Amino acid sequence: MEKLKNLWAKIDKHNLIIFVFLFLLNFALRNYDMLIGRRADNSLTAKVISKNFGIVLTRWENLPEQFKVFGWISLIFYILALLVLSVYLSQTSKKRVTIKILLGYLTYMVVSYFLTVTRELNNESFKLWDLEKNHFFQLYFLPTMILLVILTPVMTYLFRSKGSHSLGQAMSFLEAFSGEENLVAGLIASFVLSDTLLNKILQISLEDYYKDFYAYEGHLFIYTLLLFILFTIIVKACFNAYSAIRTNKPNLSLAFVSSLIFAVVFNYVFQYGLRNDAPLLGRYIVPGATAYQILVLTAIGFFLYLVINRYLSVTILIIILALIVSIANILKVGMRNEPLLVTDFTWVTNLSLLINFVKPRIVFSIVLGLLALGLFYFFLRKRVLQGEIIAKRRIRLALLSCILVLGFGIFTVFRNEEDSKVAEGIPIISQVNNWVDIGYQGFYSNASYKSLMYVWTKQVTKSIMDRPSGYDKEHVLKVAKKYDKIATKINKDRTENISDQTVIYILSESFANPERVPDVTLSRDVIPNIEQIKEESTSGLMHSDGYGGGTANMEFQTLTGLPYYNFNTSVSTLYTEVVPDMSVFPSISNEFQAKNRIAVHASSASNYSRKYIYDKLHFSKFIASSGTKDKIKDPEKVGLNISDKTTYENILDNIDPSKNQFFSVMTMQNHVPWSLGEPSDVTASGKGFTEDENSSLTSYARLLTYTDNETQDFLDKLSAMDKKVSVVFYGDHLPGLYPESAFAKDPTLQYKTDYFIWSNYKTKKLNHPYVNSSDFTAELLDQTDSKVSPYYALLTKVLDNTTVGHGKLTKEQKEIANDLKLIQYDISVGEGYVKDYKVFFDIPK
Repeated sequence: MEKLKNLWAKIDKHNLIIFVFLFLLNFALRNYDMLIGRRADNSLTAKVISKNFGIVLTRWENLPEQFKVFGWISLIFYILALLVLSVYLSQTSKKRVTIKILLGYLTYMVVSYFLTVTRELNNESFKLWDLEKNHFFQLYFLPTMILLVILTPVMTYLFRSKGSHSLGQAMSFLEAFSGEENLVAGLIASFVLSDTLLNKILQISLEDYYKDFYAYEGHLFIYTLLLFILFTIIVKACFNAYSAIRTNKPNLSLAFVSSLIFAVVFNYVFQYGLRNDAPLLGRYIVPGATAYQILVLTAIGFFLYLVINRYLSVTILIIILALIVSIANILKVGMRNEPLLVTDFTWVTNLSLLINFVKPRIVFSIVLGLLALGLFYFFLRKRVLQGEIIAKRRIRLALLSCILVLGFGIFTVFRNEEDSKVAEGIPIISQVNNWVDIGYQGFYSNASYKSLMYVWTKQVTKSIMDRPSGYDKEHVLKVAKKYDKIATKINKDRTENISDQTVIYILSESFANPERVPDVTLSRDVIPNIEQIKEESTSGLMHSDGYGGGTANMEFQTLTGLPYYNFNTSVSTLYTEVVPDMSVFPSISNEFQAKNRIAVHASSASNYSRKYIYDKLHFSKFIASSGTKDKIKDPEKVGLNISDKTTYENILDNIDPSKNQFFSVMTMQNHVPWSLGEPSDVTASGKGFTEDENSSLTSYARLLTYTDNETQDFLDKLSAMDKKVSVVFYGDHLPGLYPESAFAKDPTLQYKTDYFIWSNYKTKKLNHPYVNSSDFTAELLDQTDSKVSPYYALLTKVLDNTTVGHGKLTKEQKEIANDLKLIQYDISVGEGYVKDYKVFFDIPK
């Protein structure tokens, strides 16, 4: 009891009273807003209550009785709070308080409107200067503030009169009041709590509780309390940050406020690079997305301040890192229609290649900017905000621990999601993740509507592949046995072995006929030879999983037969995220002796860890521009990259007619950037394209003429060989030069490229007009009448029944799709049970 008395004696009674009555004031206002205020009429709140209670909620008297009673109680709270707070205002410096509140209100309006603009980046109809319509002025707390201003002189007069003993005692009690800054911080926080956008979010958060009076009031109480504490702390931190700047001594508040400001600014910059042009279920950004990104960015910035413990150096570091991410994000979206991903940071090890992808003036601007920031730091480092941010190590470690706990908590929440849903009731996270599942729409849409940090979080926390239902050893071995029987049946009618010939897989960089893109006009056909080859061979369109990029993912699928669509949407690069942990790495190359496996890539061997991949697949030779002992021989360029002719000649130089070989080939000629002046008779343009887009399109079309001629010449040379040879030729993705509007009529065309499977001897022509890149080996084995392993029997069934373009699946087809998922999970992230079925991946000789 004595301890409680001592604790009570230490508490500042004035600050406690101010806090309690400011909270009651805001609680009463939120209750009014939610139920019958100007922003509740015809709102979601009104509709939900009307539905639950069978009333039309437009007037006070129509409220359910329990809500009405509490409404009167809230009014009493409101009046009492006005009276008490006006008493405290009467004891402050009117001029100083007025200036602080006015500056705080103006700052809040600017920040609030900036966040509104950020949230409307996907809204093309949003008018920046329509201030009134966009709620710039945020006047909802102003009437209450005016009432306080009116009541303050009245209270001043009453207390100065000292007309009664009670007033005299109150006056004596108030003389000890010294919490003017806390009162001002609470009032500014009240302006923020009355924000229109915040109240809409609150209405959505309370949607599930309106049918239960006690649940509604309880959650409103908790939400209001937490938000009031949060905003008051932020305002107080701003006051302390200003003090740090004024005294030129860094403090914790300055670090926190700086982190928050950077988070708000770069939240806008990141999302600006990800603008979309259409709403998602009536919204231009998912609820909670903006708050989540600001929370994560603030935590990252604050963490850096705490770790390094120096203000100016960390500020420069944050600006540099955020600018690099912003610029890289904008450039990548422009080239590939995909945001910057966590896995993209592996490219830092290959800066020379990255620089080749970017225009020289952009590189120059970045270098100039970094130099300017460096000079800025050099001249100010001994003049501005020197010293440690936090002197006490215990406080610093405690705060670092809090941020780490927050990060671990977020990681755990996302890691434990089920059916793309996290646990309900978690502030912000549950909203942004569970409101709608758009994972299937890819990284760009998810980053655009749910924020870039959300996509990064999913990448870091999400498992590679969800565990299929019924996954266990018994089930896996049952599937293996099933396809062993199917393989035996298929092999009865097949006479050849794929290992008895030479096979060449050619990934033709960015190859896709531009004539398929609506409203694109070419001066002439640019790929007549390849079109003729397609007419005479097994051919069609291939589904690409990327636009303007994603080469390695298509390459992985063609070699392994494992489709990207079975992995989680958070997986970006299969070579770096999936392969290292695979218990079995199936590949068509395994059907050939290791000494006869050759890879050819007219670029760096380190791209997407290809050197590691081909070593893991036991390729004896990897011919690349750099990073291997075997280099591209006699490299010539067409445009800005090594020509297809060079790549083909390097293949021909390594073909040995006396051996059965496997080649995995990636060209580079048609890679971004595109610049070529010949043949001058080839021009291309698109409706609504910019001058730069048309210029790139023309250069790209000219490059295709070289691919067309050199591919025909290459196949002619293979035809002359006294050796069976088969070629799988495919474009990995469309070039990222087309504007989004080019695919408005048919968005699927953005992900369709060309393919053909050709042999230099007579084979059957198959009819597969639309396939996934993972289907090629099953097609190749069928076309060449080659025997299959149980694994390839499964892929053959997938090709014939469940691959892209099959539409709604039957029960039997769904079973085939699930069989592949089971095997794919088992060898990718599972226990590798299928290894116990020794012959599952073996083609009988």
